[in-house]
Amino acid sequence: MARLKQTDQKTTSIPQPEKIVVALILLVGCLSRVLFLSSSGIEHFDEGVYASNLWFSAEQGAEYPGRFYYAPPLFPFLIEWSMIFLGSGPLGVFLPSLLFGMLTVLVTWWVAREWFGPAAGLVALTLASLSDLHLLYSRVALTDVGLGFCLLLAVYLTRKSFISLDWKWPLLAGIVTGAGWSIKYNGWLPLVVGISGLIPWVLFRRRQLQRSASYFLRWLVVVIVAFLVWSPVLIGLQKSGGYSVVAANHSRYVVGFSGWFHSFWRQWQNHRLLEGTSGFLSLGLVCLALCLLCVCSRIPKSGNQPAEISDSQTPGSTWNLTLLGLFAATPILLSAFVGISPVLGLLASAGILLQLFVPAGRFRLPLSTGQVQVSDDELNRELAAWLLAAWFCGLLLATPLYYPYPRLTIPWTISAWLGTAAFAGWLEQRAGGSLFELFQSSAGSGRNRFRISPAVGVVAVAVLLVVAFKPWTMVAWQSRDDLKAIAQNILADLRSQSDSSSENAILYTYAEPALFFNIQSQGHPLTGPVADLEFLNSLSTQNPAYLIVGPHAATDPDFQKQFNAVRERFELVHSYDYSPSLLVRLNQSSPGEAAETEPVLLYRAR
Repeated sequence: MARLKQTDQKTTSIPQPEKIVVALILLVGCLSRVLFLSSSGIEHFDEGVYASNLWFSAEQGAEYPGRFYYAPPLFPFLIEWSMIFLGSGPLGVFLPSLLFGMLTVLVTWWVAREWFGPAAGLVALTLASLSDLHLLYSRVALTDVGLGFCLLLAVYLTRKSFISLDWKWPLLAGIVTGAGWSIKYNGWLPLVVGISGLIPWVLFRRRQLQRSASYFLRWLVVVIVAFLVWSPVLIGLQKSGGYSVVAANHSRYVVGFSGWFHSFWRQWQNHRLLEGTSGFLSLGLVCLALCLLCVCSRIPKSGNQPAEISDSQTPGSTWNLTLLGLFAATPILLSAFVGISPVLGLLASAGILLQLFVPAGRFRLPLSTGQVQVSDDELNRELAAWLLAAWFCGLLLATPLYYPYPRLTIPWTISAWLGTAAFAGWLEQRAGGSLFELFQSSAGSGRNRFRISPAVGVVAVAVLLVVAFKPWTMVAWQSRDDLKAIAQNILADLRSQSDSSSENAILYTYAEPALFFNIQSQGHPLTGPVADLEFLNSLSTQNPAYLIVGPHAATDPDFQKQFNAVRERFELVHSYDYSPSLLVRLNQSSPGEAAETEPVLLYRAR
């Protein structure tokens, strides 16, 4: 048999009902990200670093001091230009993350649909639109949602590079990978996912693939283009000591294999604390979709069932369908006890394994021989499954090697959405039609609509029970503007000082970039960050100096040592109670151990 050539995968047309459902879910996802944005503000340490470009002149480096330690320059650059056009309010600051978040939802649907079918696309779209984790980080000025978007799009384009002869795909994959690499220092992840998924695919299907070496050549082109796009970042780092300085800083947060289980447990608990009503609703809708796929594939199509066959003699009898509904409701019921993310992990594992080893309902090794070969569509779908397996398993093992910041799980979470979508796609492939076609066919008569009802009813009741008994929360909509209010109070207290002019006061912030941003955005330009207390040697009578310290200084031994040595030169003016949001608390300590309030102290230097 002749070996298969690289081909472009055909994309099926999208029926009108599917377009309407996609548009509605996408609209819900977009609105969930932008509603009540006015109660959000710059609060996280890294947010203050990324959003402060505008407050520094070219002579000062045009960026927050030490910005290169935290991220490459692209994301702060995007925030800077957003603020130039929209101001320093929530929309101007969060617009890049909002756009990345909305685009991730759209691209997730498209990728899942092209890889595994229409039902997979709808499942992935639902999970992405209503994910509590993704909703929250789409509304903060952090790099992780942007990285997730670039990772998703780059892996998609990398697969296109392998299945198409057009060289534009490796170029585009490299450009997107380089952009992600310029947003976050681990933006090279698509390169690892690409080669890790390509190797087993080529190894098992080498007898069917033509010119296997060409696939690795295309991957190499992606690598070269990505590095060229990222190279300005590397060149820019040379003035600060090179990439080794960044790597040394990041190594402080690596817990290694000895801390893997603790970090994994912490991330699990982080996700449980962040999960809320929207996440459980999304999983419930996914269970309904899986239930419909199972039920509709078991019920004979309209007009194909002889009238003399009774309900109890058909595969779609009431008892069978009720039991099927209970099975389909298992994920949402299980999530009430262990959380949503572990359930998605289990569904994703099942979806990936089924796509690879049980593609036609029977176990089969994905191995081509002289007698056993598969169609182009199945071959391309296998490549998608191998790429997804590398992505899902690789990050499941690698993410807990790092300090358990919740935002670091976003790339893995996206792979879990796609893996769950792969499970829905496998069910749809076995059913022999799209979800909409199966539903319309099976529900074409009143008799079949009645048969669908028991299974769907069981799942619907399970979803309602879980949503009703779980607390109604939406972490993404919780207030995050406490530091903004404190900045306003600080400036008000300065104006109330009768012995000095508040406009001439110089405010120094120690290890609090978010406070620095909020004071600057309130219109007090004489504000600057400091890494030591050397400013005491250059005090001016015309410009009274103040020092602002917060939670980060309180846990910094270097600051405590410096401050205690010159304690008599500072007069405490005011103490402000700061209530960190859940996002910040999960970054600072173990779940349940963070303080409800922390002090922000205003000192006058003398």
